[in-house]
Amino acid sequence: MIDLKKFRMDLHQIPELGFHEYKTQAYILNAVSKLDCSVQTVDTGVVLYFDNSADQTIAFRADMDALPIQEATDLEFASTHTGKMHACGHDGHMAILLGLAHWLNDNHTTLDKNVVLVFQPSEERDAGANSIIDSGILQGHSVEAIFGLHLWPGKEKGSVWTRTNELMAAANGLDVEIRGHAVHVADSELGIDALHAASRFLIDAYEMEAKLPEDVFRLLKFGEMHAGSVRNAISDKAKIYGTLRSYDPAIHQHLQTELQTIVDQNDAKFGTTTSILYKDGYDAVINDSELVARVKKFIPMINILEKPVLQAEDFGLYRGICPILFFFLGIGKTAPLHNEKFDFDMAVLEDGLNLFVEIVKSY
Repeated sequence: MIDLKKFRMDLHQIPELGFHEYKTQAYILNAVSKLDCSVQTVDTGVVLYFDNSADQTIAFRADMDALPIQEATDLEFASTHTGKMHACGHDGHMAILLGLAHWLNDNHTTLDKNVVLVFQPSEERDAGANSIIDSGILQGHSVEAIFGLHLWPGKEKGSVWTRTNELMAAANGLDVEIRGHAVHVADSELGIDALHAASRFLIDAYEMEAKLPEDVFRLLKFGEMHAGSVRNAISDKAKIYGTLRSYDPAIHQHLQTELQTIVDQNDAKFGTTTSILYKDGYDAVINDSELVARVKKFIPMINILEKPVLQAEDFGLYRGICPILFFFLGIGKTAPLHNEKFDFDMAVLEDGLNLFVEIVKSY
């Protein structure tokens, strides 16, 4: 019998950050050591290959890394690593994939396809999917489709959700730095007020984004702002940190172009010097429409989302080598993802495993 709960509880106790999943990797290697498959490591990741000498190969992926969060769940199997926690469900994702590995060990010779299982490091940062892609393993096995899932709060326990095309957003961080000239507030006419300019930039940016049609899925938000050092001096520098998310590269470029126009106009108005630094983010998760239709046909209980979500995931990077299909697995009403109290009913792990098994059997 496959003990998904034990896999999850064991992994939950040893959370590690991206590209430092050494104990996690060792646990997975031990858990699959007696299975009838080839095993390769990629950085701190693990790739399994169940070979049936078939013409067709599909793949499944689970992410391995945890978050720099101090757990506050009081679980008996809580994190033993201070300041680190599986607060995004990756322990559950790995448990499901380990369950699939053990199911394949008993059943893969009855299939008409080969199966690759990817335990991928560093989803939360540094786009660990690239390490798997750059290894060439998936290309070497001629993988024609890759599947993944994410535990998802707010959806009915055990329910499965996806949608055609846009599912999760492309995301960029953006750092805006505005430089002015500091003087005492009594001589404000001699200074250049970076804080005033930053406030104007923020308002203009939000007003610009709001003019896009409602059916253009996007997000432009700023969550952090710093300026000045004392109350009675004009600020000589202001910094604003935000995120830009969309699903369409043309929309992404449009927003960047409009932000630069606002910068140019405000610099001319205030006399400031402003720079925007865009930090590389993740590609959008764009599900393959044919894969969605095909899987929905033989698994009709899959639910279809009306609109995409604005969270980001590096699973979209796999789209560069083959069609992708990503799912959300409902876990009911829980603490949100990335929260120190995040936990879920482990009964849903069986639902995730059943989804993957059905895809393997029916694809």
